[in-house]
Parts: sequence; structure tokens; C-alpha cells
Amino acid sequence: MIIRKGQAPADPEAEVRAEQYGVSERLRYSDAGGLTQFGAHVETLQPGSRSSERHWHEEEDEFLYVLSGEATVIEDDGAHLLHPGDAACWPAGAANAHQVVNRSDEPCAYLIFGTRMAREVIHYPDVEKVGYIEGETWRLHRTSDGSVIMEGKMEQVRPLAWWGSRADQAP
Repeated sequence: MIIRKGQAPADPEAEVRAEQYGVSERLRYSDAGGLTQFGAHVETLQPGSRSSERHWHEEEDEFLYVLSGEATVIEDDGAHLLHPGDAACWPAGAANAHQVVNRSDEPCAYLIFGTRMAREVIHYPDVEKVGYIEGETWRLHRTSDGSVIMEGKMEQVRPLAWWGSRADQAP
């Protein structure tokens, strides 16, 4: 299946994300192509924007490849400036919280891939939250007391599972 730039669906929560993280565009190519085992998006961050809260995944791998501009990746060991052709890899289970920030004066664009596990735990250490994905549902908890902050239904299929997953121990 061929997907042209204008055919890739934009992030339906772009306005909400802009309020929290700054202006960006996320083109969801994998969703347009019907892929279910991994997500593949092109994200463009405007100057001063960031991708998300710093986070790490217990069950999902992530891969980032810079297409244009300068992207600053913030990890546990500090900031790393990436240029076109540079990449970052975050293996599942590696407790290295990360986010992408555009500290330049020009937009930066990158390709981001991630596996889509049916059960997943995502840690957000800077804001003391943890997220749980269980098939079609998700929940976000406070780490301080375990209370549920938000919950809802997943919009994309997450079919992958493996025996012995740490996510099977979600509360």
C-alpha cells in the first residue's frame, strides 16, 4: 500500500497536545496503512515544542531517526543534540526516561517507530505517573498513592504479546 503525505491521518488530539507540549504535527503512517504490530509516525516539532513527558516503556521498543532540523533528546544522563541521519534507540525494559525537544529556531522532523504490545507499563518519572495498557484499555495512575488519574479505550489495535511479560503484573 502506498500512502502519500496528504493521506496519513494527523493526530486527532493535536490541539490538546499543543496546549501541553507546544505545536507539533504527527502523521500516523502505520495507522493509514493498517499496520498493527508497530507504530510508525513522522513527527514535526515547532521551535520550543516537545514530544511528550519524559517516559520509558517496560515492554515496547522505540526507535527515532532524525529527518530534518535539530532534535534534542533528553535522557536520564542529559541532553543529546541529534542531526539529520542520527538515531536513538530505547529497548524495552531499559529504565532510561526520554523525550524529544526542539530547542532550535527551525522545525525538526523525525520518524518514530514503536512496538505495540497488548500489555504495557509506561513510566513518567518527572511527573510521578505510570500508565498501564491492557488490550483495548489504558489507565494512568499517580505513583505516590496509586490512584487512577484517567482511563479510556485505545484507538489502535495492540496485538503483540509474549509469555513472561512484566506487564502481566499490572495492578
